[in-house]
Amino acid sequence: MNRVIGEKKAYWIGGTVTAFLGVALVRLISPELEGALGWATLAAGHALVIAGLTIIVFGTRRKPAEAFVTVNEPAPETRGDG
Repeated sequence: MNRVIGEKKAYWIGGTVTAFLGVALVRLISPELEGALGWATLAAGHALVIAGLTIIVFGTRRKPAEAFVTVNEPAPETRGDG
């Protein structure tokens, strides 16, 4: 897991910042505004949350060459009663 985060740290940081900015728009700023401006910030906040989560998804994707892993040795026995 650390290898994945280390290689694509920009995706993780960018996605997290984008999602938190969207949450701030929805939970902090939008309730204080009235009318069409309030609805617009609410919609923009929800869009930013979805965009942030999408950016994080790109940070977890594997390279196509690493999609399938071949294991040459069998898994060790985990039960001790055999």
